Amino acid sequence: MPVLIQNGLIVALAPINYKMKKSIFILAVFIAFFVSCKKDSETIMDTPNSVGTSGRALDKLARGINLSNWFNDYSDKAQFATRFNAGHFTQIKNAGFTYVRLPIGPSVICDPTNIATIQPANLTLIDQAIKNINAAGLAVAIEIHNSNRPFEIKLATDPLSRVAFRQFWKSLATNLKKYDTTQLFFEIYNEPHVGAEQLIAGIDKNWWSPFQQQIIQSIREAAPEHYIIAGAENWNNWYDLTLLQPYNVKNVVYNFHLYDPFTFTHQGAEWVGDPYDKMKAIPYPANPGNMLPLVTAASTTTLKNLLSWHGNQRYNIDSMNLVVKQVYLWGNRNSVPVICNEFGVYKKFVPLDSRVRYLQDMHNTLAKYKMGWAVWEYDETFGLTSYPTSTRTGVPNWDTNILNSLGLK
Repeated sequence: MPVLIQNGLIVALAPINYKMKKSIFILAVFIAFFVSCKKDSETIMDTPNSVGTSGRALDKLARGINLSNWFNDYSDKAQFATRFNAGHFTQIKNAGFTYVRLPIGPSVICDPTNIATIQPANLTLIDQAIKNINAAGLAVAIEIHNSNRPFEIKLATDPLSRVAFRQFWKSLATNLKKYDTTQLFFEIYNEPHVGAEQLIAGIDKNWWSPFQQQIIQSIREAAPEHYIIAGAENWNNWYDLTLLQPYNVKNVVYNFHLYDPFTFTHQGAEWVGDPYDKMKAIPYPANPGNMLPLVTAASTTTLKNLLSWHGNQRYNIDSMNLVVKQVYLWGNRNSVPVICNEFGVYKKFVPLDSRVRYLQDMHNTLAKYKMGWAVWEYDETFGLTSYPTSTRTGVPNWDTNILNSLGLK
């Protein structure tokens, strides 16, 4: 249940649909964070973990974009070889991006009858995709992006499945370690959450960290030097990351996703359900005044209460700063690099000027803390581009306002 905090006190509650993906309503912890922020220096240090321009492998993770719906579980297999080409990669490179985050569904890369076994034909296509992206001067972060809840439940509950997934990752790293450490990064798994959502009796968020450590060890056996990207349970959210004990392994990058406030970034999102699918034209930044017309016009009490609650949060760049600063401080305390490799706005119903302001504030906040990032996404429903026709053919056009908001061209 989300809370409204004013002057360090919980003063209101708002209803919320627990199905929210990447839930960001952990605002109660801000009570302690407000206090800690007062104590910590605002000075941003240039540390070995900062993303810069020195040419290190880590610097390749400075500015990324997600290429979704290429090798996802739900993607059309007929376009595995043709979805993107050199023209797309050159466009991405010329805009100023340094890498591509490439989601890969388990059903695409793992044999359906044996998690440990790689589908060779699809591995060949993924290998070619990496080569083509590298040829354009972009690095690649490959990540296992599961869209099938039973798959993760098996990992959380079945010891044999966990052993098989470790073997899968060792095999995948063995096949792909031929790429330079500046060209390819291994991201273990996108947004584990079965523990956070309490889907299985007896399984909580603590199942993930020791298993992730075992996967890291398996990758290290095959690829001793490549960077591995690791994250926390509960949809890779920032708060759970700050509770994670970093692994005593070199070249591990820690990631988090940030879709705060969810009421803005996922307004109108059909897959989230009621009342988010009914939310439209929500401005950023929001306040009680500019939310009043939407509150007044709300069709249900649930929607009215959530819109009113959203306005009362007054979420703005200071709110972003508070969150990102905590992650930055955690990374510095532990001497580990941190990136935000998912953030964005579902664009179907959002006001364009609000989307521009939001992405600009996100970019400026991450830049302030010298933190690498990857926006979600290139050409789908959160995309930075649009195609001239209804068919997804040719190279799409950038939305220049959106691109500029990310400090790109």
